[in-house]
Amino acid sequence: MHKVPTDRREMRVIDADQVCDATAVLADGERVQQAATVLDALGEVNRLSILLALQHAGDLCVSDLAVAVGMSDSAVSHALRLLRAHHMVTAHRQGRLVRYRIAGGLARRLLEVVSEEAVGPVRLHAHGDGAGGVDRRHAESDDPA
Repeated sequence: MHKVPTDRREMRVIDADQVCDATAVLADGERVQQAATVLDALGEVNRLSILLALQHAGDLCVSDLAVAVGMSDSAVSHALRLLRAHHMVTAHRQGRLVRYRIAGGLARRLLEVVSEEAVGPVRLHAHGDGAGGVDRRHAESDDPA
């Protein structure tokens, strides 16, 4: 039985099986909307920069993120509020500081893909081997010399 929504049953269909498959894929509108929200957040350069900084450098506070991405503290705070509302970052208190990190799920997986294209081999200082460590995702292509 084909699962074309009742409000669309009178519409012209060329290949009923493919329409049925396409309709089934889109059946969970809430999940599709959540994925679109994540993609929308990744599509804005400042939010993407914040997320890439967190992905590669680890947990950061607002002021450190502001310096890293070249934005004001208030602009970073605003972006982080949006990213938190969409469950893309989480916050945790460390003494008087609030540090942010990438949440799991779709955002993390997409950032891994985006990082492959947008971020080249990078030497990381804070989270490496203690001597100017190398980002593990790019270690294979990094020259050991």
